[in-house]
Amino acid sequence: MTTNMESCSHRKNSSYCPISKTPCLGECIYASILDDISLGILGLDIVKKEVFFQNKLAVEIFRETIRPKDYNALASLLLSNVPPQASSTQIFEPRSFSLGSRFIGYSIYAISDAYLWIYLSDITEKMRLSAIAEAVNTMNNLGYIFSGIRHELGNPINSIKTTVTVLRKNLQAYSKEKTREFIDRVLDDVTRVELLLKDLKNFSMYENPECGEVLLEHFLEHLLSMSAPDFNARNIRIKKFIRPGAERGWFDARAMQQVMLNIFTNAYDALQSSAAPVISIYAMRVGDRIVLKVMDNGTGMTEEQKKRLFHPFSTTKTHGTGLGLVIVKKMLLKMNGTIEIESAEKSGTNVTISVPAVPEAHAKT
Repeated sequence: MTTNMESCSHRKNSSYCPISKTPCLGECIYASILDDISLGILGLDIVKKEVFFQNKLAVEIFRETIRPKDYNALASLLLSNVPPQASSTQIFEPRSFSLGSRFIGYSIYAISDAYLWIYLSDITEKMRLSAIAEAVNTMNNLGYIFSGIRHELGNPINSIKTTVTVLRKNLQAYSKEKTREFIDRVLDDVTRVELLLKDLKNFSMYENPECGEVLLEHFLEHLLSMSAPDFNARNIRIKKFIRPGAERGWFDARAMQQVMLNIFTNAYDALQSSAAPVISIYAMRVGDRIVLKVMDNGTGMTEEQKKRLFHPFSTTKTHGTGLGLVIVKKMLLKMNGTIEIESAEKSGTNVTISVPAVPEAHAKT
């Protein structure tokens, strides 16, 4: 087998091969194999700050921008937020960058405190197809949303028109009480339109959230002080637990406030018939994420209700618009957050929200 001595620069008897973990004998039996696969492969020694391996495709990917084996240039591009020393237990999220008109995706794997393997591939076509699919999906969603808006606005407007028409024809014949009844109907429908317009406004808010460090204790205290009057009026107990390590999150406090108030409102409504209503809030750190759990012992949901949780205009509430959870999910996505909801009929609901913890580069000592 012909070996490739140019790919691997780790050729010293005193060094250990980062692939086989055995003493390097000077001839790399792995280099030719790695040169022929359809992935760009880089081997970086982040302690000595050198490139010990770079296959042909990796050289080709950077051919017009970075010279072969230029550690500083490669590290500057690929290793943002990577600590000076890595750990083989550390997991890095897949990353990508643009290179001219191309998009390159890559994954980082720490194989020891010193060595990193980086696998690169051209994902330009994948990104193009993804963009097309997203555009089609957006158009379909917009059509669905506009159809829903037309329906949700049309119902109260038609009701207002009918009520006013009947009232106008019978203005002289109706008593004051009857007239007041018709006016109250109109006001109820106007309130419904106002609620929908408010939710639509919230839907477009925080398009570009300003994420930063937020102290969970202060955030939750402020949030609960806003909700306390309503909770106290219903005798709803609030339990709050913040576990060590979950003190600081990285998100937009205003947007997260809207998210949590929506979750609290849903829990409040679900607890109407509960004899001993309780809402429990847990904050914990899992890896590089802050996980918030909001649990209630309310009515829960049926399987059919769970299927339609994030569908626009789907609601079981008399005065709801069905946009609350749609807005919540959108806001969280903008903050690199997620939401999951578990519920069973008559057994309460658990809402799990995940947001980034404070990045190490921003962590305060």
